Amino acid sequence: MKKPVFDYRNCVSCGICAQACPVSALGMKKEGKSGKYRNVFPELINDDCIGCGQCARACPMEVVTMEEAGDAG
Repeated sequence: MKKPVFDYRNCVSCGICAQACPVSALGMKKEGKSGKYRNVFPELINDDCIGCGQCARACPMEVVTMEEAGDAG
């Protein structure tokens, strides 16, 4: 099954991907830095992801891709 993978270098922390998730499997929980400012970024917060790709389609920055689980990292 495919799962979302995030390009945090280009993510603007808008949260649109998390809002688009029909099963609330994404949350704005990952802390990091964007430029000189601390920010939160999207991450899978549970195993409810159904691999639908709604998050990737909703992302205005196109930084979410769907990859087979286990391929990322």
